[in-house]
Amino acid sequence: MLGFAGIVVVNLSGLELTMNFTGDCFVLFSAMSAAFSSVLIKRFSKNEDPVTISGYQFILGGIVMIIIGLAFGGKIAVNDLRSLAVLLYLALLSALAYSLWGILLKYNSVSKVTIYNFMTPVFGVLLSKLILTNEASRVDPINLIVTLVLICTGIIMLNYKKE
Repeated sequence: MLGFAGIVVVNLSGLELTMNFTGDCFVLFSAMSAAFSSVLIKRFSKNEDPVTISGYQFILGGIVMIIIGLAFGGKIAVNDLRSLAVLLYLALLSALAYSLWGILLKYNSVSKVTIYNFMTPVFGVLLSKLILTNEASRVDPINLIVTLVLICTGIIMLNYKKE
């Protein structure tokens, strides 16, 4: 509940909750998909290697996304070597991260591992603040600090065990 409260706080602008219905629905769908995926990875990794499962998911998902993109008029264009390098880097980073996630899920309970997903929006906001220094921020720094404290407190409380 504290992690969820932190996500609500980061969306506050004064006393007004500034949320975009379409975007928030996609975020909710993404969270539900990630939860469903984590449970399936845990179940299937008992009999199969998590890295192999990740490979199949990336290949199948990539094919589906290419088909949908082309059907809606998208184009696959690599303009130069730098753009190809960035594409390969992002693909490798995603594959490594998701494979490590699958390995963690194989050897740990889903509830203990997936709670760290609450850190994704925190790191996203913090990295955006660092990388996009020239852009005006719509998020109050006090909200960011309160959000970070709430989410981290929730993670600590969930994982704390008395000796």
